Amino acid sequence: MTTVGELRRKTLEALNKPSYSISRKDMVLLNDNANLFGVNPAVLEVAESFDFARLWAYPSENSDALRERIASEYGVTSDEVIVGNGSDEILDITSKCFINPGDAYCTPTPTFGMYRFYGRLHLARVCEKQLKRDLSLDVESLLEERAKITAICQPNNPTAILFEFKSVKRVLREAYGLVLVDEAYADYSGSNMLPEVMNSEHALDLRTFSKAHGMAGLRVGFAIAHKEIIDELRSVRTPFGLNSFAEAAAIKALDNRSWISETVARTKEERSYLAPRLITLGFKVYPSDCNFLLCKAPVDGPALVSALRGEGVAIRDCNSYPLLENHVRITIGPRPMLDVLLDKLEHLLSVGSR
Repeated sequence: MTTVGELRRKTLEALNKPSYSISRKDMVLLNDNANLFGVNPAVLEVAESFDFARLWAYPSENSDALRERIASEYGVTSDEVIVGNGSDEILDITSKCFINPGDAYCTPTPTFGMYRFYGRLHLARVCEKQLKRDLSLDVESLLEERAKITAICQPNNPTAILFEFKSVKRVLREAYGLVLVDEAYADYSGSNMLPEVMNSEHALDLRTFSKAHGMAGLRVGFAIAHKEIIDELRSVRTPFGLNSFAEAAAIKALDNRSWISETVARTKEERSYLAPRLITLGFKVYPSDCNFLLCKAPVDGPALVSALRGEGVAIRDCNSYPLLENHVRITIGPRPMLDVLLDKLEHLLSVGSR
């Protein structure tokens, strides 16, 4: 009898999906860059008045109310907005829509691993261009591929820094194909590439409610681009991708920006608290424009990540990325969580030095 493995698409054999497994519920989760300062109050406000008895009905096919609200927030039209079940859905449909087998999908590296995943899933020839030693973009290398899609995370994950504005702008101006600018962490950096994206004929600005908005569990993402691009993306997107409650909560979240401003300010404060203490423990800590720190561990990175997990603290191992041997990524959270991390690190490092 034929096995499931034999039926599986052969082009998936070399596909490595990044792992996002979450361990036990009492784990201190400093590994996934969610907003650790609590759920957005918009979620609870909507829950108080939401008509759950209407959940028998399908939601809006294209999340029309949310698209209208996003358009108003960002000064575009609703025809220039597409909403997805997290920004991952938009990454998926962008490759699905524009990639033919063998087309080049170009990204810097190290960067967000899901660009590579969706490119390979849709049979692209993924071209990863290593950042320069100072972790800046190698623009010449990115442009030489004449890629169908070029994806840039601004600011970048996991390096935590903004690429130079002029470098990203040049890619937007000179790239052959579609340029996807992922601004998932823009609320923390204060950056905004949307005007430059909208000045380009072939560009897409990707955003999410999973970071500063504190709604990762509801999976809401969106993208802004010219209507021609949005129309193409919508043609391959499954209907009803976003549930009714998530749409209502996202609208309410946009109506109250003060909570986001407050948690961004708290994140920056705690980031300033954590960085020097990690340096004292022997870490090399890089500058950050995000809600996380990239650090080089004073010991074997993967071993330290494993030991911390055994102590109930999860951080991200970045050892597999080029340029980032023995590096780790640590999400910024409330001080009690950071103090648990620091206590565990101090203990583990002191034991290791004996």
